[in-house]
Amino acid sequence: MSEVLYDIGISAVEYTLGSDTVFIDELDQQGLLESPRKTLQDFGFVCARLSRETPHALAFAAARKLLETNQVDPLSVDAIFYAGATCAGHAITTSDPMSSFNYPVAWLQYELGLTRAVAFGLSQVGCLGMVSSVALASDFLRANDRFTRALCVTADVLPAGSKREMIYNVISDGACAAVVEKDSKCNRILAYRQITKGYYWDSITQKNQIVAAYFPTARHIILDTLISARIDPSELAWVIPHNVSLRSWEILLKLVGIGPEKLFAENIARIAHVIAADNCINLKDAAEAGKLLSGDKLLLFTFGFGANWACMVLQH
Repeated sequence: MSEVLYDIGISAVEYTLGSDTVFIDELDQQGLLESPRKTLQDFGFVCARLSRETPHALAFAAARKLLETNQVDPLSVDAIFYAGATCAGHAITTSDPMSSFNYPVAWLQYELGLTRAVAFGLSQVGCLGMVSSVALASDFLRANDRFTRALCVTADVLPAGSKREMIYNVISDGACAAVVEKDSKCNRILAYRQITKGYYWDSITQKNQIVAAYFPTARHIILDTLISARIDPSELAWVIPHNVSLRSWEILLKLVGIGPEKLFAENIARIAHVIAADNCINLKDAAEAGKLLSGDKLLLFTFGFGANWACMVLQH
């Protein structure tokens, strides 16, 4: 019996960001940065978006916007994958210890009316949360003939007063939702790779070692993913990045032989690093800016503490 092949892709994306725009100068004045503000400005950052709401509220807002804007019938969703990089995003807690089991993925399933959808929570992959959810959703759909559509949601909000810099990167609060489905008319998934190096599990004490390992491992996984997709770097139309410093992207692009003009970098200054949401936010914004053409090959790369590297190739 031959395997049924599906063109599975990301058919729609919506997002919501923290409501407060706080510029680098103000973050510096509030003591929320580790590095000199001039260094972070030179690295491409202008401001951060801070939320007064919980990650669950942002997740709900992004997912509801996705369903309404794209006229997605909640009963057509077969699965929901919820990801968050921080522990606070994985339980809606009260003073009762039992509230640790109040999972936001179940809350979203109920509040959004996704009564046919099975629910999964993804954690402990840091900033890989969204792309890993998309990859898992793709595998889930491919393995189940009777399922056609999944919803992927990620949300993270740092506690009030938290430092807004992590290893030369400015962090914003936000949430993103994406529909992954069979026979998608755009953003078909051509290849996905993920590398985990558990040696770097302690992100605080291993900070310098993580920086040292970042570029060689990133180069390896990007080139390996392109080989898997049978694509030469020159065939890529765009790199859809995570919003870490522009300087780090300039270095990485040289290492993999991709021109800097192919990097969609506008959101690094505009919204900073929205943890796991960056790639899909940038995918949506690049498309809405008219930069993506049908058939374009796109490279999505991200890194997450833990330590994990991931790369995905799409055909728009």
